[in-house]
Amino acid sequence: MTNHVQNLESANAAQPANLVKERRQVAAPTAKSNKAEQAYSGQAGPWEPRQPVTLEMIRTKFAGLVQAGRQSEIRVLLRHYGAERLPDVPTKYFAELLHAAEKLG
Repeated sequence: MTNHVQNLESANAAQPANLVKERRQVAAPTAKSNKAEQAYSGQAGPWEPRQPVTLEMIRTKFAGLVQAGRQSEIRVLLRHYGAERLPDVPTKYFAELLHAAEKLG
């Protein structure tokens, strides 16, 4: 009987080491997959929201388009959003307008 008790004690003593080893094996793939997901998404750190598009950002883009001789296309874009001038465009359309302007050039 003492032999049986000694076998149980030795088995219990070895068990925590095995559990730690198993935990490491489970944790390692998730750490690698997180790094892969960050590399794939282009994020190196915590997620940061995009900054809102401002009137000045659109003006800067439009200035480059004007220098490239694309005034008529700018007017078409503005009219599409129901405006004759850039300040008349509702702010909720700023991101769409900037994206459309970037497609032009």
